[in-house]
Amino acid sequence: MTSSLQDIDFVHMGRSCLGLAARRTANLLTRHFNRHMAPLGLELTQCQLLAAIADSSADSASGIARSLGIDRSTLARNLKPLEAAGLVTRRKGDGRKVLPVLTSAGERKVVDIHDTWQRAHAELDDLLGAAGADAVRAHMSALRKAVHTLEDRALAKTTSGGERHPVSPGRDTRPDRT
Repeated sequence: MTSSLQDIDFVHMGRSCLGLAARRTANLLTRHFNRHMAPLGLELTQCQLLAAIADSSADSASGIARSLGIDRSTLARNLKPLEAAGLVTRRKGDGRKVLPVLTSAGERKVVDIHDTWQRAHAELDDLLGAAGADAVRAHMSALRKAVHTLEDRALAKTTSGGERHPVSPGRDTRPDRT
């Protein structure tokens, strides 16, 4: 047990923290893709949202949010500028469901996004090589699976009378279990 600040090796903590490593890497990757997407007037998060809408596999806004790993309020906030730009509109679905859909301008923009994404991704692939890129994806998948397992354990404790956990069973936004 740590008894004072002097007992903490902050250098080791920084070098070994998976959370910090993942956050730093995510920030760098976001900057890389944002630099490529800037001429399109978009940021990576907007491009990912437009691609998720174009994919059409989600049958609701909640499904889109889940596929992106975000909550519905973040989705609603991120849709506003895309709607204002005329790239997205909303279509009434079954019951009370309202589904965001691409306009024709949005469809053209997604084609541009895809071409730009391919160039940005090719730069990374060229540096990492195919085996290196596959290894990174495999390690990230293993890390996500480990965290999902820990979340499930914490949630099980919460539902069996243990201490409260910030993940609510009704608000699980994990896109997949990989």
